[in-house]
Amino acid sequence: MKRYGIFHLNQLEYAISLTQIRKIVQNARTFLLPRLPRAVSAVLVDEGQLVPVLDLGLLSGQPSVTDEELCAYQVLVESEYGTIALPAALNGAIVAETKGTLSDSTESKMSWIMNEFIYQNVRYKILDINFLAIEMTQNFWRNQLDTSGARRH
Repeated sequence: MKRYGIFHLNQLEYAISLTQIRKIVQNARTFLLPRLPRAVSAVLVDEGQLVPVLDLGLLSGQPSVTDEELCAYQVLVESEYGTIALPAALNGAIVAETKGTLSDSTESKMSWIMNEFIYQNVRYKILDINFLAIEMTQNFWRNQLDTSGARRH
C-alpha cells in the first residue's frame, strides 16, 4: 500500500511518497551560507553532511518563509542527486493512498508537480523530488566534496 507524507507551508499544500522521505526533524538548526543558489534558503547538517533547505516560497509564488514557527519541521527527502530538506508547518501527516484520491494536476504544466493527492477536500501537489533537487540546487552539489553517490546528467 502506497502512503504519502502530506504537509503544508503557507498556501502550498504538498505531498511526498513515503518511500522518498528519509526522516522528519523538528526545530533543526539551519545555517545561512554565502553564495547559496537563490532557491536554497539555508543548509542544515545531518549525519555530517550539508543538506540544502529548499525555499518552497519560490514554487508557490510567495515570499521566502524563514519564520521558525511556520517552518517547525524539515522533511529530509532522498533524490537521485542527494538529500534535500523541505520546510513544513507543524500539522503534517502520513496518509494511505486509499484514504484519498489521485488526480492529474490542474497545474500539470509545472514541471515540479507530478500530480495531486486529494485528501479531505484538500489538493496536495505531489512534488517531483528529483526535478526540485537538480533545478533548485544548481551549483550547490558542485561545491560538495562528497555527494553520497549523487549523479549529474
